[in-house]
Amino acid sequence: MSFRKLRALVVEDEAPIRRELVAALNETLEMEVVGEADNVEDAFDLVKNKPAEVLFLDIKLIGGSAFQLLALLKREGVAIPPVVINTGFRDFEYAQRLHNEFGSEVVAILKKPFYEDWERHNENIMEAIYLRQQQERMDAKPQFPNKKLLSIQDGRHSYMVNPADVVMVKTGAKGQGKTEVVLEKQSIMSGLSLAQMLGKLPPNFLQVNRYEAINIEWISLLDHTEREVGLRNGSTCSIGGGYYQALCQWLE
Repeated sequence: MSFRKLRALVVEDEAPIRRELVAALNETLEMEVVGEADNVEDAFDLVKNKPAEVLFLDIKLIGGSAFQLLALLKREGVAIPPVVINTGFRDFEYAQRLHNEFGSEVVAILKKPFYEDWERHNENIMEAIYLRQQQERMDAKPQFPNKKLLSIQDGRHSYMVNPADVVMVKTGAKGQGKTEVVLEKQSIMSGLSLAQMLGKLPPNFLQVNRYEAINIEWISLLDHTEREVGLRNGSTCSIGGGYYQALCQWLE
């Protein structure tokens, strides 16, 4: 399995604007566009049938609006990935209403022109996407630890690791390079992304920032003032943004 970017869907009725956004997203190191649509009907089929981690959605669509699309998806029980609303200046107030009504789905509002606004809000949008994924893992946490051995491939070697022995997992900035699986006395490099690795680990692995996830069984100290977590192997990690609240929630 190779290092995979986050999959994005783009729903925008104006072709030139859609091409601009698709090009901007495909130039990032963390995302790739895997599907496009310009109308409500095609957008419904796209979200239903194309797995993705984020949906970039314009308010005005051919045959309807973002309101109608999201309402239809919810009514039909289709899983909605985190939504980033695309809007022009005149529709910004309308976008705020959409954010209020679909607060559990809409994670951000991206104003046109997209490239400039994406550059300004990239970090916040990416963090919102990862936090949504983490919340889903937390909601699915088991009552007992997962004892299944984890297979980690590093070059020509495959290591069989007990997840309980993994202290933390960390990856390079902006999705570059390999992901490091840290054990108490050694580290193993993997070609998987952090998101892919977390998909193989039990839900007691929580992200504490964009690039690091820890095994909560290894926590020895939580510094609420400095927003840092100390681990039993002597490592410390900074806790970023909304990850602090999620970690406190888990530890209650």
